[in-house]
Amino acid sequence: MISALTVGLLALCSSTFTLTSASTIPPYPKPGQTVLKDVHSASSSEQDRPEEPGSHLLSRPSWFESALLARRLLAHSPSGVISTTFPDHISASSRTPSEVAGFPIGLREYIADCDSVLSTDLAHGGDEGDPTILALRVATSFRNIGAGSNLSLEIDWWDHLSDAGAVYPGLPPSPAALPRVTLFGHLETLSIADLSSSTNDAAARLERCFLESHPDAKWWLPGAVGSPHSSFWARLVVTQAYWIGGFGDVQQIGWINMTEWKGIRPERSLDGVGDGRGWKDVRLPGRSIMRHDGGNILGNFRCRYTARLLLAM
Repeated sequence: MISALTVGLLALCSSTFTLTSASTIPPYPKPGQTVLKDVHSASSSEQDRPEEPGSHLLSRPSWFESALLARRLLAHSPSGVISTTFPDHISASSRTPSEVAGFPIGLREYIADCDSVLSTDLAHGGDEGDPTILALRVATSFRNIGAGSNLSLEIDWWDHLSDAGAVYPGLPPSPAALPRVTLFGHLETLSIADLSSSTNDAAARLERCFLESHPDAKWWLPGAVGSPHSSFWARLVVTQAYWIGGFGDVQQIGWINMTEWKGIRPERSLDGVGDGRGWKDVRLPGRSIMRHDGGNILGNFRCRYTARLLLAM
């Protein structure tokens, strides 16, 4: 009896320890618990109902337009969160607690969309959406990468909530309604020797491009005299991109076509890529655009949603 009770208690304790030491995720909600309209689960009566005037303004952008928006987001992003993973084994002499071995960590780093200033031999043939990074050797992100970690870079438009305003009918301004994208790939070093030997003075051009977004970074540029940290130029060679345009009933959510990502250009994309538009032809929420004919129009996000809100009044 005692032996059986002991075994039972040990089993219970073991189960309890497992539950408390591991992360848990709540079960998927039951059907009918969604707050926002699910366009895929509309009732038959809703499907038969005549379209509300102006409802077409809430149609999803195409996947190519979403890719254009993602490339524009990169062009306007001065920083992003780089996620890496600590090594599986952390030395006892390290200041890093051994308990975080194998855990991911996300840290914000300076970035800039400077691929276009490099010569074709350094830019993989063109402006392919590979963000430039000023990497500090002392930084945790790059120490993890040096130890073999994979990495991703997340950028978003959440800091522009006050400019974007309310972009979804019936809801107040919400960061969740604004776009973000996570880029996956590998880090590639841009050596000073290669940059200096480039035919278009790539080293100076890269510095100017990066310092436009980060003038303070001149103090720790690679080779800067008196710099407090050793640094190097690198870029994230993007191999996959996961896009969240906003709320899923009015924006695309999923993986971007990489041929389109790499073929998009500011003014006009490469032949055969999408409908030929460049990322300057689309606007992020809260941004206005100067038309080619000189007229000023509101960005396509806010235009759609503002019109819908007015129609609903």
